[in-house]
Amino acid sequence: MTTHVPDADRRNHTIDYFRELLPLIPTSARTALDVGCGEGFAARELAVRGLTVTALDVDAPSIALAREQDCAGITYVEADFMTAELAGGFDVVTLLAVLHHLDMDRALQRAAALLSPGGTLLVVGLAASDLPRDAAWELAAVVAHQAGRLRHREWEQPSPTVWPPPVTYGQVREAAVRILPGSTYRRRAKWRYTLTWVRPAD
Repeated sequence: MTTHVPDADRRNHTIDYFRELLPLIPTSARTALDVGCGEGFAARELAVRGLTVTALDVDAPSIALAREQDCAGITYVEADFMTAELAGGFDVVTLLAVLHHLDMDRALQRAAALLSPGGTLLVVGLAASDLPRDAAWELAAVVAHQAGRLRHREWEQPSPTVWPPPVTYGQVREAAVRILPGSTYRRRAKWRYTLTWVRPAD
């Protein structure tokens, strides 16, 4: 069995922004879908809050790592999000550093459809800067990243990565407006964006 860093000690840009979003989950939420779960950090965070979690990833080694850790309240499924048979009706759907692995429009549409009315979508994503227009953002990210390294050690997640992202921040923002009316998109300092949305009641 692999020796795992305790979740409470894990810090990286995606985790930090995800923790900022957790208070947006309503206390009435009971079920969650974690898309691209990797080794299970977000799934465990959701389960600790009392949610019953379905955690999905296409990468078999990542699922194996997740199953080595606390699985209470979590069902891990090795499957492709875009083709997996999922019942839907989730109170929460999360996508952490995974949307750029997928066809963005189709993935956002599928995530929205899998939410229950009033359900919450939480996305922490990566995108490409549009240079030179975004040069100031890139400089700010470097400064913020270096400052963070002075205070804490970055945890490196072990799952497959895609770099550079195939979509820009502007394209993500446009897709959010078009596919998820009323959503909140925020570009973040440390090479990330967050996207949140509540599905309207039917």
